[in-house]
Amino acid sequence: FLAAFFLVAFFFLAAFLVAFFFLAAFFVAVFFLAAFFLAAFFLVAVFFFAAFFFFFAMAAPSSVRKV
Repeated sequence: FLAAFFLVAFFFLAAFLVAFFFLAAFFVAVFFLAAFFLAAFFLVAVFFFAAFFFFFAMAAPSSVRKV
């Protein structure tokens, strides 16, 4: 009876460890995916802001000269 109890306890411990490992790997993957998407969105936003400011800087002198 004691051996069966230890076997069941070991099986549950192994299953818990495997589930915890897969859960941790899933959370790490989701975290890295979110960080990658956040960095890509940040780079795209910075690029659009730079392009907008560059266009504004190129268009501003002509409008100032017109006025």
